[in-house]
Amino acid sequence: MIKKVVSLAVAALLAIGLLLPGCTGEPALTPVLYVFEDGKINIGVVGDLNATLGSMQWKGATLAQEAVNRNGGVDIGGIGYVLELVPIETGEETVDPSGLTGSKNLREAIGEIDFLLGGARAEAVKVYRGVAMENGVIFINCGVAAELLQRSVVDDYAGYRFWFKGMPYNEYFLGQTVVRILGAVAMKLRQKMGVEANYTLNATIIADNLPWAYDQVVIITGLLGGINVNLVRSPFWVDPAGNVRAMESILNSTAALDPQFIIPLFSGNAGVLYDRLRRSYVPNAMSVGINIMAQLKSPWGAGNLTAPPPDGPGCAYEVLLDTWAEGLNQTTRTAAFLAAFMNSTSDEYPLYTAATYDAIFCLKAAIEAVAWYDARKGVACARADDIIRWLENPANAQVTTTGNVTYYPRPGTTAIGKPALTQDQVRSLYDLGSYNGTYTYDGKDWIVPPHTAHDLVYGPGRVTGIGAQWQWNNETGRWQKVGVWPMDSGDEYDQALTDQYGCWNFAYNGTKPLVIPQNVIDHHKPAS
Repeated sequence: MIKKVVSLAVAALLAIGLLLPGCTGEPALTPVLYVFEDGKINIGVVGDLNATLGSMQWKGATLAQEAVNRNGGVDIGGIGYVLELVPIETGEETVDPSGLTGSKNLREAIGEIDFLLGGARAEAVKVYRGVAMENGVIFINCGVAAELLQRSVVDDYAGYRFWFKGMPYNEYFLGQTVVRILGAVAMKLRQKMGVEANYTLNATIIADNLPWAYDQVVIITGLLGGINVNLVRSPFWVDPAGNVRAMESILNSTAALDPQFIIPLFSGNAGVLYDRLRRSYVPNAMSVGINIMAQLKSPWGAGNLTAPPPDGPGCAYEVLLDTWAEGLNQTTRTAAFLAAFMNSTSDEYPLYTAATYDAIFCLKAAIEAVAWYDARKGVACARADDIIRWLENPANAQVTTTGNVTYYPRPGTTAIGKPALTQDQVRSLYDLGSYNGTYTYDGKDWIVPPHTAHDLVYGPGRVTGIGAQWQWNNETGRWQKVGVWPMDSGDEYDQALTDQYGCWNFAYNGTKPLVIPQNVIDHHKPAS
């Protein structure tokens, strides 16, 4: 078989010193040996593969597979191993969020796969990932933000050390990023309005009536005061599938409140309905937040995407927490990936779950670093824990299409018994320069969450996410999604935008100036 859990050979491994000891007081780690046969490495892609997020995962993985195989495969001892993808259907986006279908299908396929990528809905992944953990299969989660799933690595390292995050970073950082983007837009709006930098602006939240959005509302609400944005009422909750009359009522109520900003929190079709109605009902508010379906071209129709202002798609000038945008180069790998993706999808943009592309290249680097070729048996081998330790090592950070990827390490324990990163661990992860501020929430070290083992390290120089905006391009005669945040705001903002993660006052190559519609400025400008 392709991989072997060698728990039955523990005695033999003890004899030759290969049984891996746990930390003090922890059980030993059952060793897992990967054996790559027939010149190939099999990677399972698990998800609702015909639904929106799952299809993106499959497309990202196939693009990486093609690129790796076209360039000689995975090099183990001078021999190129071909990547093969194994689709594993879960139905989690559309028909079975319980995870039971995923568990059944993954259990049937587990003997034929070496590694696993994917996942979309936390409640399903929480169930079926157990099959991978029980069988010692390294699983890179490319779809679920939930910190609670990552915290399993802290709470039960022996059982969950195989579990890593590929995209997105956790909900605490998602909320922080929404507020960082909103803060940058607010700064520009104040400048255009001719008001003081600390002038209070108003916002409302319209969100999916789902658990993930409940978490985001708590995080975002707690941070708005820090950017002088006032939430003018409690959040509006909407049916995630979209209900026209309910959305019209909510937008009418929002218009009566006359905010400068609406903060959307949508994962599905309600976000498209919101955008189709928003400009008619609340034309003088900027939309800044999370709206997954608004990241795509397909909901708007070709005619709307080529209709110049003041016409155009419902998403016109909306600012979105996003992953990729046209012309934006977070790294030297971004442009080639985006071009390949859009060429293969009739010019559609990728969603964040297409980061299976990056996960495959990270796995490739880890395998090539630690695997060996057994010439006598004609197979290649790798110890799972060698791959895990290689991925855990910040020295092995990988440049991906989204940033410089590494993982938070296993934390120590504070005097009050809480897991926490030490200041030394923090400084090893970040280029903090002369910053000497407090690192944590308790005044000592960083408490978990959000800095959770095997989750993506967040911040400048690592992974930030982007703020994308739909803008009109006169040269191409179409609306396109471009990157507008992080934005370089000038030297005078360096101190204000430097925190425990580093300095946020920078722009990626290809960042475009933010566009604030003139009607928004004029409507909210104070009377002379």
